[in-house]
Amino acid sequence: MQTNALRAVFAAIASFLLFAALVSLPFASVPIAYIGLCYGLGLAVAAAILTGLLTSVLLSPVLGIVFLLVFLVPSLMLLRQSLLSRPVAPAGNGAPLWEFYPAERLILMGGALAAVGTIAIFASAADTPGGLPEILAQAMYASPELADMVHQVYNTRDLSDFQLIARLIIITGLAGWPLLLLGNLQIGQALAVFSGKNLRPTPDYDRLQLPPRLVFLLAGFGLGTLVFDGTLSTLMAIFLALVTSAYFLLGLAIIHAISRPWNGRGWLLSALYFLIFIMAWVIIPIALIGLLDTRFNFRQLAPVGSDKNTNIGSPDEGGDTDKDEEKD
Repeated sequence: MQTNALRAVFAAIASFLLFAALVSLPFASVPIAYIGLCYGLGLAVAAAILTGLLTSVLLSPVLGIVFLLVFLVPSLMLLRQSLLSRPVAPAGNGAPLWEFYPAERLILMGGALAAVGTIAIFASAADTPGGLPEILAQAMYASPELADMVHQVYNTRDLSDFQLIARLIIITGLAGWPLLLLGNLQIGQALAVFSGKNLRPTPDYDRLQLPPRLVFLLAGFGLGTLVFDGTLSTLMAIFLALVTSAYFLLGLAIIHAISRPWNGRGWLLSALYFLIFIMAWVIIPIALIGLLDTRFNFRQLAPVGSDKNTNIGSPDEGGDTDKDEEKD
């Protein structure tokens, strides 16, 4: 009991420091994800509560609430799903196996959580004419430092241009929300596997797939962006970007799969991730690869291993054997 309490405290301190450092803020929920993927959801919840209290006391209550709502609560929801498992019949007389919650559903859930959060954020600013984009544009326009920065980058001081820039900031920021949540969960999984305490096996991302009907949502939100205007158009654009982010993750999985037999693969992938970080538009062709995969099946270009479903694993593989039972 004391050991688990110390683990929760250390995870909370690490998460708080990552959040407070600003530069490392995008990775603030990694310690929570790690401790949950190693020792279970209960310990992760305790660490998240401690993190929220630390942030509220040492920084401010508002930041504590923001940290909980933006990072910790969605991460705990994804963590819970990732730990769901159910027994499946083993081949022959082998040990019992467990089927874990599929990675593609975690991706869709991350996008859904971001969509619900987006609606809540926009609803909180519904009383202001122009909504959230107008609030951000006016704040940027009224701040001499931000106004000068925009002028230096875009060579404009026109309020309408500030409104467009604010809209783009909101769209890209909210579209990156599920990527941060899922990325932190994946980093936590990698650390858990490295430590040998992972409660679930790492999914086979080479065989990641998304529902074919997701393309209809993509088309619908794209059409809505063009048909509507104002706040509704911005919402449609955000939802469009959220679906695109799911196809971006699928595109990355495809690139990892087809590049497996290539020489210098590590350098090529490192260069790709570097380009993604410095040039955001690289996300678009990668997402296009994911979108077109349902038609062209790019992964047939290279062998990706056996047909084994790696959402299935033994409860003895890496860490404790206690699993959350999935309710059908």
